[in-house]
Amino acid sequence: MNSKVGLTIFLAAAALLVSQSRVSEYLLEEAFSFLLVLAAVLTFIWVILVTFVLLWHGACFALFLLKAIGRWGTGAREDPVGSEKAVHHLPPTPLNSK
Repeated sequence: MNSKVGLTIFLAAAALLVSQSRVSEYLLEEAFSFLLVLAAVLTFIWVILVTFVLLWHGACFALFLLKAIGRWGTGAREDPVGSEKAVHHLPPTPLNSK
């Protein structure tokens, strides 16, 4: 679209809005109301998402603590990594050979 056609459309729209000042005020008010409602809805969705993420991480942390407390209270601890393998793979000596 060349600049003359675009300028003509812009001037026609501006003339229409200026000639009908009441309509332009209503359109402006309606556009502002729409943007305000849209901002409120997006803020509400954002708050719900942030709350969900925080509660999810809080629940994971609480379950992690419960697991640690349960192991500490019962004395059931995980063996160090590779401890059982180290016993089975000792080199043959007179003490552990069959």
